Order: sequence, then structure tokens, then C-alpha cells
Amino acid sequence: MIKVIDLVGYAAPMVVLLLTREMSLRALGMLSRVAVAILSIVMCLPPVLLPHLILLPMSALRLWDILTGTSSDSAKQQAEWLRQKGG
Repeated sequence: MIKVIDLVGYAAPMVVLLLTREMSLRALGMLSRVAVAILSIVMCLPPVLLPHLILLPMSALRLWDILTGTSSDSAKQQAEWLRQKGG
């Protein structure tokens, strides 16, 4: 069985990997959403739970884009498309 100290031990190197500001803020936001979701389940607050359950996968996808580098590629493609359309 995994103990809390084991989870902290696994989490510590993961935090080091999230060195850029955007990634660390995105990861902290996801942890916050998970905490609020757990709290709203325990306190039976569906109106609070629903938005956080919707935003959590969106934040996870955005973090995945940042980690894999696909977000900058899509931003470059969008900028190129706008440049071609405008000029």
C-alpha cells in the first residue's frame, strides 16, 4: 500500500520537471481543481463539482500540449494563416 510519504517522494521530482512558469501554474491549477472536486464530493455540492470536472480535463490537455510542444506549433500555424489571410 502506498503511503503519503511515498506520494510526496514521487511528487517532488515531478515538480522539478515543471520548471517553466506556465507549466507549474497549470499543474498547480490542476491540483487545485482536484482538491475542490474531492471537497465538493465529500460535502455533496454538485454545483461546485461540475465546473471543476469540466475544467480539469481541459487543463490536462493544455498541460499535455505544453509538455509535448504542440502548442507552439499550432500557434505558429495560426500566425502564418493570419499573415497569409491579411496580406
